[in-house]
Amino acid sequence: MKTKHTQQLIGWLFILLMGGCVDPYRPPEITAPASYLVVDGFLDIAAGAVTTFKLSRSQNLTDAKAPTLETKATVTIESSRNLKYSLKEVTNGVYSYTGVPSQTGETFRLRIKTSRGVEYLSEMVAFKASPAIDQVSWKAESDGVRIYVDTHDAAGKTRNYRWEYEETWEFYSAWFSSYEVKNKQIIQRQNDIFTCWNGEKSRNILINSSAKLSEDVIHQMPLTYIPGYSIKIGSRYSILVKQYALTQDAYQYWEQLGKTTESIGTLFDPQPTQVTGNIQNLTNPGEPALGYFSAGTVTTKRMFVRRMELPYWPTKTGYEDCVKDTLTPKELIDNKYPGQIPVTDLPDGRYETGQEICVDCRLRGTNVKPSFWNQ
Repeated sequence: MKTKHTQQLIGWLFILLMGGCVDPYRPPEITAPASYLVVDGFLDIAAGAVTTFKLSRSQNLTDAKAPTLETKATVTIESSRNLKYSLKEVTNGVYSYTGVPSQTGETFRLRIKTSRGVEYLSEMVAFKASPAIDQVSWKAESDGVRIYVDTHDAAGKTRNYRWEYEETWEFYSAWFSSYEVKNKQIIQRQNDIFTCWNGEKSRNILINSSAKLSEDVIHQMPLTYIPGYSIKIGSRYSILVKQYALTQDAYQYWEQLGKTTESIGTLFDPQPTQVTGNIQNLTNPGEPALGYFSAGTVTTKRMFVRRMELPYWPTKTGYEDCVKDTLTPKELIDNKYPGQIPVTDLPDGRYETGQEICVDCRLRGTNVKPSFWNQ
């Protein structure tokens, strides 16, 4: 029979990684109060690399608000050479340190002490360097695009891999606005609010192993699928893939965690076991913590997909219901109809206008071009 902690862990593990549940039933075991430390991060021992850890608190499936961040904690990385590196809280609940050096055979552990005096300590772990990513590729299917990654380790020392990715896409508002109202005047627009960019990070657990293969090769590992109608591929799309090498213990943790989150669908699904990481609560040993402390290097590779390279699919832009209006200069200057932005001028002196949400793309992203976008 599952313990109460196990049943609670099942609930908050799922909401942490999947963001919700489709089954409206909430058994008491996963609606009971529970708040455990969640540790999300990786020790990057590459020269000059920034190591970042995010600390938050677990929550129940019924909680709609964002997880509570663990602020004002003391976060330290300790090495087997008796060296200590104190991470600085750069934003609420996010702690970082730049440039943790390493030597062959050196091991590391993570120590956390919360503002309430609760102390956590990870196991000592060796670092694993990730081999280079061979390629990130895409393939057009009948109704969308699938993204893949290929990698290998000629020395055969990696075997276990994990990936994350960051997506970025360019999109446009419904209409280009040539004018703006400023200081009670209609003037030529000074900044572009027609072209914007948006993005998001991966949320699924992406792992694979070559342990049962004769060679340490991962071929055509699927990362994500983008429907043909998605605004992500309506103009230009980019994906940055990050690759981590895992120890066998770390791989088993991520594998078990993946199975746990995937298996929670309805009350009648097989009940998963408790996922145990390598971080312990020293103050209250009976209270679990979620997370796995790993160390190594990260390899990355970026890929772009242009709309012109793809089959024709009608794009759902989100502007399908947008309509134009016509206003006089006085109506615009007096803001008689709030939220209307001038689009273009008409021969009779009036202006075609549109609602902000249809004209100003910044309401759905940023008009600051990413530094890598001209690659």
